[in-house]
Amino acid sequence: MANKRIGVLGGTFDPVHIGHKALGEAAVEEAGLRMLIVMPARIQPFKQGKKVTEDYHRKAMAELAFAGNDKVTVSDYELKNTVISYTYDTLAYLKKVYSDDKLYFVMGTDSFLDVEQWYKGRELLENFSFAVSVRPGYKEKELKEKIGDVKKKCGTEVIKIHAHMPDVSSTAVRDILKSGGDVSHLIPEAVERYIKENGLYR
Repeated sequence: MANKRIGVLGGTFDPVHIGHKALGEAAVEEAGLRMLIVMPARIQPFKQGKKVTEDYHRKAMAELAFAGNDKVTVSDYELKNTVISYTYDTLAYLKKVYSDDKLYFVMGTDSFLDVEQWYKGRELLENFSFAVSVRPGYKEKELKEKIGDVKKKCGTEVIKIHAHMPDVSSTAVRDILKSGGDVSHLIPEAVERYIKENGLYR
């Protein structure tokens, strides 16, 4: 039987870091994805009004971070959109494009626990599947209860991603770069080179 699983990893990616890369690649392996679509957001609902690095830089950094992995593609669908990037709308669009496939939205534990509060959260859970990164000992009880609850209410399929994720955030990377510090252990080498060449985050 042909593999019908496609993962979607969204985010601002400002900049993309080793945590994003690790999560995306672990999802490909553990959820058995035939393809992972990395989707940089133009305007995230939670980040309206915040200054974000230019779209083309964030797309280029995402492409560099995942270069060499032929199962990963970077999409500019949200970047080309002039409206707020709502996950439900993006997945609904992708479902039309990949109508024969099953979509899995890739995310961390905290985001998944809050997903019902998102725009069209209930519809998200009813219409799509999820690949959720779990950390040993971190909110395990809440996550187990949440997975059971959404499966019962909405029939949602959730695949747990168990690979160890580096504890890093884009905010921390930007702060270190602004102060002239070393981020070589936090972002892929090609991304670090791109940031230096383009004078970003100074």
